[in-house]
Amino acid sequence: MTNLVQTVIGALSPDMIGKLSSVLGESSGSVSKGVSAAAPALLAAALQQSSTSSGATGLLSLISQATGGGNPLDRLPALLGDDTARAGLLSQGKTLSDSLLGANAGAATNGLASFAGVKAGAATQLLSLAAPLVLGAIGKALGGAPTASGVQSLLSDQRASILGALPPGLGALFGLGGATQGARAAAGSGGGGFGKILPWLIAAAVVLALIFGLRNCGAKKVEAPPPPVKTEVVPAPAPAPVAAAPETLTLPGGATITVLPTSIGYGVTKFLESNEAAPKTFVFDNLNYDTASNALTPESKPTIDTLVLILKAYPNVRGRVVGYTDNQGDPAANKTLSDARAATVKKELSAQGIAGERIETAGMGEADPIADNATEEGRAKNRRTELVIVRK
Repeated sequence: MTNLVQTVIGALSPDMIGKLSSVLGESSGSVSKGVSAAAPALLAAALQQSSTSSGATGLLSLISQATGGGNPLDRLPALLGDDTARAGLLSQGKTLSDSLLGANAGAATNGLASFAGVKAGAATQLLSLAAPLVLGAIGKALGGAPTASGVQSLLSDQRASILGALPPGLGALFGLGGATQGARAAAGSGGGGFGKILPWLIAAAVVLALIFGLRNCGAKKVEAPPPPVKTEVVPAPAPAPVAAAPETLTLPGGATITVLPTSIGYGVTKFLESNEAAPKTFVFDNLNYDTASNALTPESKPTIDTLVLILKAYPNVRGRVVGYTDNQGDPAANKTLSDARAATVKKELSAQGIAGERIETAGMGEADPIADNATEEGRAKNRRTELVIVRK
């Protein structure tokens, strides 16, 4: 039977690991260790998602996205050997990884970084690399006509090997049970020498107990009752949060998008198909810029692509893109930067066929914070880009 974990890990040769090490700025040993953890972590997320019919259907959609241009397992040397192809693979992989991990993405990234001894950014890249390979391995194992029930059956059969390869702690993250590797190894060694003599030891103990009982049966000794046994009630651990599964939405005209329920693509689509009146504001997720720059990161492309499909499906929609910063630095420079970032989003939409008159832009700088600028977490929330649907 196919071992999905080994299929993914085995696809990366030592030479490929060396190239990734150079790109990520991490040691080859750490990268190899990271890959060996990222593959079962993403497979565990897929296993969790496949527990429902809708989740298994969502997995089929992700497999289709990962293998649309050919199975990445079959093209891996070419994809990793070319800078442009590698960037495209990692960009697509980030979207696929986020879809698989859902609300657990941050915790999985941190857990992987800690386990492999790499930076959080490198852990994100390793998950982005592993996601299309994991989905490619599932697709290859399912064959030419995959079904939702086939996905469920395959991943159920792989449960033991997936749990056995997971780093400590990640199984609980995905709400999956199973013994640790050490416990399974101990359980599997019951056929050793001690297991063979154990019945004889038990029989000897019974005989000794009978002899002792017969010698003392006539005694009148009254023994004090044993002290009460104190029991401690240990509360059960809270169940791990279940990651939201991506959903496939059909747009007017027949185009489809596969998005998380927490994403801007999902929110905008549901708003446009509802009777709720405009205007309404949405905060972009997975839309990031290089530090102190208006250049979008490659990982932001899927968010733009999804919004393009939505705007093309709803040609009467008019929107406004608004950029914001935190309060660090010069206010005038922050205002200029927020203007430029909003303009970049409009430029990317226009490049894919969205008429310029449909999108307004504005830069608000550090105005209108939505969180406390005194904390790093608050400042991160304030550095945002919003989309206002002005007209439906």
